[in-house]
Amino acid sequence: MDAKQTILAQARAAGAQVTALREQVLDIVLRQHGVIKAYVVLAQMQQENAAPVAPPTAYRALDFWAEQGVLHKVAAVNGYVLCSHASHQCGHDCHEHGEHAHHQSFILVCTECGAVDEQSLSHEWAALQAGVAASGFALQEEHVVLTGRCRQCRQ
Repeated sequence: MDAKQTILAQARAAGAQVTALREQVLDIVLRQHGVIKAYVVLAQMQQENAAPVAPPTAYRALDFWAEQGVLHKVAAVNGYVLCSHASHQCGHDCHEHGEHAHHQSFILVCTECGAVDEQSLSHEWAALQAGVAASGFALQEEHVVLTGRCRQCRQ
């Protein structure tokens, strides 16, 4: 089963309603690399559909996939990032166990080319969460975005 079919099966098994527009957005997202911007998704939807697509439609569909754990909504880059677990770039059979929806990650974003690399670093997360808990601070997001230049852009 390819990534799209696995994602759809997981969403349906969780009781989520996958509409044709949501499936179209998933197709668009799976074709993109790096940071996914809502206006790019909207433009692609408008090209592919005969009827006009309103901006809230694209945003709602992106938020739906974020709720399903397929995307990370990352305010720091004003966009979305495809979860490495959703596309099986993590090297694990994570969809079988539903792990992709509930994990913590460091998201590395190249400011030059927009490449994204998601790192799940459990020991580092444990230390970070302990420090946060000790300060009395409550996290709203369970991922950290670090920006810089990727290996390819530095060469």
